Amino acid sequence: LKPNIKMKILLALISVISIHATELEEFQDSNLKFAADVYQAISQINELNFLVCPLSAQIILSLATVGAKANTAKQLSSCLHLPDDSKRIKSIFEKLSYNFDVKEPYQLSSANKIFLNDKCDVKDEYKEVAVNTFKSGIESMNFADGEKVAMEINRWVESKTNNKIKDLVKGNDINTDILALLVNALYFHGNWAYEFGDSMGYQDRFYVNENETVLIDLMTQRNDFNYYNNKEVNAEFLELPFVGNDVTMTFVLPKEKNGVSRLGKNISTVLSKQPLEKVDAIITIPKFKIESVIEFKGVLESLGVTDPFSKGANFDGISDVPLHIDNVIQKTFIEINEKGATAAAATEITLMMDSLPNVLFTVNRPFIYFLKHRSNGIMFVGRYCKP
Repeated sequence: LKPNIKMKILLALISVISIHATELEEFQDSNLKFAADVYQAISQINELNFLVCPLSAQIILSLATVGAKANTAKQLSSCLHLPDDSKRIKSIFEKLSYNFDVKEPYQLSSANKIFLNDKCDVKDEYKEVAVNTFKSGIESMNFADGEKVAMEINRWVESKTNNKIKDLVKGNDINTDILALLVNALYFHGNWAYEFGDSMGYQDRFYVNENETVLIDLMTQRNDFNYYNNKEVNAEFLELPFVGNDVTMTFVLPKEKNGVSRLGKNISTVLSKQPLEKVDAIITIPKFKIESVIEFKGVLESLGVTDPFSKGANFDGISDVPLHIDNVIQKTFIEINEKGATAAAATEITLMMDSLPNVLFTVNRPFIYFLKHRSNGIMFVGRYCKP
């Protein structure tokens, strides 16, 4: 019997796409459902701050899915809310991948790479799909030298995330039983369309819960923002645009100090499109930095994906050698600060106004946030509970 070979899937991210209408809508729908599923699964095992990138996970897991067969493919496509048809998946991502190289007015890039064990054979057809559909690089390496392989992978990830994600893998993560490591690095950097001036920062209390408060750095400004008070989930939504208006960050603030857990149970509604309206608002939000490491294996298994991790997995589209996924690791980073877009935008911002604002939006308690591309889905979603 041939040994069953492992395959690792790695994702590296930093917080920093137009396709045919039917495929765009299909992907948007799958992205939202997958994001909601992943958020709920993580929140059940993590009570602290976390950040996840469902978009990156969908990309790299879809790369594995198109090489899967039978029940392995069914479980993966079902979890990703994608069609159980590799041709349709390829069609979606072939068009999607062309739109991840944006340098102005914001930076958005998604890079895939397959690091192959030079002792194992991967089918030419799969290599062709990886390169032409997913725009993936492919490199063969000697996996007997785990330290060198880890160094090369980490160097590549750092180069694709502006040096924000470091040490994704360690030397002892690599061994000759592994056929391939599939890596995705997604990077986003954007400036606020409406700048928070450096002088607009101060410290105030953040209510961790009804009994605990801590001092936190906050930033504030007054402007017209998209806002909605959703009584169904008892929370307020406020959308902050980045320069270019393609990408927005939405803060979802529960009315109750201890309401973030209840809000998370309605995450599908939270991530869905809201009837936002432009309002005059004074907003106060925290400055924060979060780095998360998420082992996706447990998350995916809780969502019904078990076959790909078993020795009975079927990835015959990748190799004739029996193989299964060993783990899926995602490392994410986000930093939120005052950085704005242009001096012109800054000149329009002032708190010294005579009239009262329509909305006071003060983020001084646990909240949910997400970054979304206007056309193609949720890039990052996270929860902030405590500084």
